[in-house]
Amino acid sequence: MMGAGLSAGASNYAGELDDNFTLIFTRPGFGAHINFLFFSRVHIRLAAFHGRITASDANGVNLSGNQYRNLSFYSDIDEAGIHFMYKLQSRKKGFTKRNRIAPYVFIGFAYFQFNPKRELNGKTYELQKVGTEGQYLQGAYPKPYSLKQFSIPVGLGFMLKITDHLDIGTEIGFRKTFTDYLDDVSTKYPDKQQMLAEQGPDAAYLADPSNDPEVPAGKINFSKRGNSKNLDWYVYTNVHFTYYFTTALFKAYKPSNKFRGDTCKGLIF
Repeated sequence: MMGAGLSAGASNYAGELDDNFTLIFTRPGFGAHINFLFFSRVHIRLAAFHGRITASDANGVNLSGNQYRNLSFYSDIDEAGIHFMYKLQSRKKGFTKRNRIAPYVFIGFAYFQFNPKRELNGKTYELQKVGTEGQYLQGAYPKPYSLKQFSIPVGLGFMLKITDHLDIGTEIGFRKTFTDYLDDVSTKYPDKQQMLAEQGPDAAYLADPSNDPEVPAGKINFSKRGNSKNLDWYVYTNVHFTYYFTTALFKAYKPSNKFRGDTCKGLIF
């Protein structure tokens, strides 16, 4: 049994710049999937997703002092993954007799790529290539981070039966990542003078765009820029449609036992 479908919804992220998951940073996301129904409760889903995440200290709503830090980013996310879905229902009468509403949970494994960027003076900078935390400077700085990573998707949702072959549903899926650089913010500020000398004024500004009127010289060299202990997440909340191409695998089981006379001779399974 196989089904295919599309999804559309919203992308968000959780990290150093998310301002407590502020909804003003929500951006659209889109996806496609193929479902394989091996058992009545357990499905395997191959899924692809494209969305955008973004956040800005200056536009946050919970003013905790980070507005003066003035960091911001946006990044497209492209993901491909496999999800193991468990439907919280009981179906014993064939696929077309499935429950009208079926909640489910899922967990999986995904591969994704991202690329945090920021605009400055009409030019788009790829922040990983800039090395805003000193990744390309001489000295004891972190190494450049990879733009291709793995994540663990986990979430829940429900499906609503529209016809024998069509379901509509909604879900929220959290992606646990193994990087703290979705937003290009993780560790400490680099040495400003070294950044200016080796990479120029634009790189120095992108590393420290702070605008605190009480600290006009900017952040102190090697002071805290992010929190490397808390890895970043991204989230895809969506509405999805799935069309199923065949129901042959899930026809109701009818034993063909036949008794001959008063004996069990000829019993066939």
